[in-house]
Amino acid sequence: MTSRQFEQYIGALNETLFLVFGTGLFVLVIGLIIGFLMYITDNDYLLKNTLKRKITHRLLSALNDILRSIPFIILLIMIIPLTRALVGTMLGAKAAVPALVISASPFFARVVYNALKTVSFNTLEALSAMGAKKSTIVRIVFKEALPSLISGFTLTLVTLVGFMSAAAVIGAGGLAFLAYENGKFGQNFELVYLSIITILLLVFIIQLTGDQLSKKFDHTKK
Repeated sequence: MTSRQFEQYIGALNETLFLVFGTGLFVLVIGLIIGFLMYITDNDYLLKNTLKRKITHRLLSALNDILRSIPFIILLIMIIPLTRALVGTMLGAKAAVPALVISASPFFARVVYNALKTVSFNTLEALSAMGAKKSTIVRIVFKEALPSLISGFTLTLVTLVGFMSAAAVIGAGGLAFLAYENGKFGQNFELVYLSIITILLLVFIIQLTGDQLSKKFDHTKK
């Protein structure tokens, strides 16, 4: 491997880390907010049981599921005007960020909602009966759901790696794009295999780290 090829690899690796973890930060915040809103609008212990609350929950859930069900490549094409308005181009790593965020955030939001829903109603009822403040109930709910939230976010990061690979076909940068560009004409299979192995290692590290953190915060197994 030449020094130029090594520089290409390092540049693609940096783009991949930016796409996965930079985008992941946005997805974490947005997904937590949307997932929590879906949860509290479906919870009698945190909000009063009103028609307005039920309608809000159904609208949030429907919109979230619609966005979640759009295939990533289709979404990538659909938001070309938005992407150009935000980053000024459709090429490069930055151009993939809007589509990655819009596609992965609803996925993680559903994960958050499902994780919070796993907290027993007996726990909520006991807290309510003891006169616990709503802020205290929310804190305990998140503490109970933390292992599931960590596992869900780990899955989301792995999914982002897959989305990033799909975005390579439109020049989104990263290791997947490097492998695609060098492999489609049989130019340099050393870079192709190195890029693929690095992606697999990245997925392995993300999954292993997520599993370990989930176990660490799972008080039921201590």
